Amino acid sequence: MTDLVPPAYLAFDPATRHVRLDPHDPAFFQNPYAAYAFMHGASKVFFWEEFGFWCFGGFDDVSRLLRDRRFGRQNPAGIPDRSGVGEDRTHLSSFDGIEANSMLELEPPVHTRLRTLVNRAFVSRQVERLRPRVEALANELIDRFEPGQVDLLPAFASPLPITIIAEMLGVPVEMGPQLLDWSHQMVAMYMHGRTRETEETANRAAHDFSGFLRGHVAERRKKPGDDLLSLLISAQE
Repeated sequence: MTDLVPPAYLAFDPATRHVRLDPHDPAFFQNPYAAYAFMHGASKVFFWEEFGFWCFGGFDDVSRLLRDRRFGRQNPAGIPDRSGVGEDRTHLSSFDGIEANSMLELEPPVHTRLRTLVNRAFVSRQVERLRPRVEALANELIDRFEPGQVDLLPAFASPLPITIIAEMLGVPVEMGPQLLDWSHQMVAMYMHGRTRETEETANRAAHDFSGFLRGHVAERRKKPGDDLLSLLISAQE
């Protein structure tokens, strides 16, 4: 370990195994592998001061942790947690409200129940039923291509999935671009270079998305359809 030299943006104390490393540092963001290589050689277990928690970088340790049901996404009651302490997040109330109920953040049994419901829409039989519609939409989008060069992202790669997803959810297809815009604004919270403006934009998107979804859920309660949203509503009630 004495021969290991950390990159300039990383400070490591071998006595305490504490690491100081700003994940937003451009040098780390552009090429994190020097830091990864150093930590793998110096200590596969370390305390990341910027985040206030212990990290595990070795394959065996990570494998055991992921299989250990005592660990998960949600923090059990009574367990100290330094992350976010003293941080004012009042301007992110709508965004945090959505994230707190995201399937990515939930644990069993709630996660299991929701995943079981959602999976019904993605069993092979249901997916096969989508084939004619997906093929027809793909051909329709291709037929709209202008002669010459075409930017596939806006012309094909974006409208194809967002249209199918909207139809699966029972959401008006014309809302597809708006749903995608809200999604991009909220996902920006996890991108490099996040600013206060990014956070406020994401919170507005979360607020508007929640408002739209609540209104659409109210409509589906009155007039359920053959869509995933109606299925989730009926299961909830």
